[in-house]
Amino acid sequence: MKAVLVLAIIVCGLALAYGDLVCGSNYCKQHPCTARVASSSCRPPSTYRENHAGKCACCPACVTTLSEGAACKTYSKELGETPSAICKEPLKCLTGVCTKVPPRG
Repeated sequence: MKAVLVLAIIVCGLALAYGDLVCGSNYCKQHPCTARVASSSCRPPSTYRENHAGKCACCPACVTTLSEGAACKTYSKELGETPSAICKEPLKCLTGVCTKVPPRG
């Protein structure tokens, strides 16, 4: 049982470190965007986000914001997945739906 617990802790630590290793604090400086998007090119219902597209979300993009109850997907910025639509703040994409998450406390 102790071995399983130790292994779980190690795996969690590696997962956290991997995100920092892939998208460390200098990643965007070392890998500048080649395709630029001007904020004026975004048309409603899209909005401009400076750090959204490309691996590690280093590049600008036009993104549609979704309201509560809208269908959504979760993505991994470390894998370079770029959603064209995201849940409007403070909503979170839970089980494929933009959902209001109650504050902790």
